[in-house]
Amino acid sequence: MQKNIKTNFQDIHYLRQKPNFALNSVLKIAEFFYKNVINLKNFLYEKHFLTEKKVGAYVICVGNLTTGGVGKTPIVAQLANEISKNKKTAIISRGYGAKLSNKTPNIIKDNKEIKFKDGSLCGDEPFQLAKKVSKNVVVITSKDRIKACELAIIKYGVEVVILDDGFSNRTIKKDKAIIVIDSKMRFGNNHLLPLGPLREPIEQIKRANEIILVDKGDENFSDAVVWIKDNFNLPIKKCTMSPKRIYNIQTGANIKKNTKKVISFCAIGQPVQFFDFVDKYYHQELKISFDDHHKYTIDDIKDLIKKADENDVNVFITTQKDEAKLKNLVKDIVGYSFCALELENIIQDID
Repeated sequence: MQKNIKTNFQDIHYLRQKPNFALNSVLKIAEFFYKNVINLKNFLYEKHFLTEKKVGAYVICVGNLTTGGVGKTPIVAQLANEISKNKKTAIISRGYGAKLSNKTPNIIKDNKEIKFKDGSLCGDEPFQLAKKVSKNVVVITSKDRIKACELAIIKYGVEVVILDDGFSNRTIKKDKAIIVIDSKMRFGNNHLLPLGPLREPIEQIKRANEIILVDKGDENFSDAVVWIKDNFNLPIKKCTMSPKRIYNIQTGANIKKNTKKVISFCAIGQPVQFFDFVDKYYHQELKISFDDHHKYTIDDIKDLIKKADENDVNVFITTQKDEAKLKNLVKDIVGYSFCALELENIIQDID
């Protein structure tokens, strides 16, 4: 797998690589300052020097303590689809990585249609959510969660707002906070950024109401359940993720799972798990990882095709998140199949 700077940091965060003495020292110092800033912020909210604003809808936050890649997006979509059967529902996303400015709210999908052709402008995750949710779920992006909520309530009469991420954002009052944890990756080395993957100290999980433990094929999942029960006094649900289908991005047609050679690539928070899924069905001649939320260009596609020619491969596999930014770039390419792996998830209670 080709590695970039972000992947190297993830290897450090999840104990796959040990930093040298100098880098480790710098990261520890940076972590110290980051931790003090986060602790000060939380102290100010806990002592009511700062207050979380209540909006005129029931607010559910689906977040995580670590940086990206735990599987929140399909959980958010499933939750929105269930709630929208009885309540007018909106999903609010920060819109990270989008070309659109997120200083003011952007309507990605209303209760009639998706407003964008792909995710290159509006962001990969919001576009993916817009495709996965039912017709009557509104999807809005904005850095200002309060303004986005107010827009959803006033314009669409929304009764329930689901925040895609946002556990660390304390400007808005949450009626229910769900923390999503990867059963295999957990909290990595248990350090805060940038030395580790944690955005919040582990003890801040006390602000959550529920934990969803994501099983991505972890053979030690039962150990993770025991770990959760021993450390956190919260209700637990299990989310099982498994490959559903592989389809051609250019044509939409399903393709058979077989052992044919492929090049797999992605720009997601935890690429190793995606490659593990693909490995069940294909021989991966190359595994290529771009930075999370990477904005693909035609030069990227040309470079991928060059690598395919060098390795006698004409099939590429990527994620649905990446598809949102790739579709327009690859739609007219002939002789090479660009395909996406779709995952399905099942959420159930753990006794």
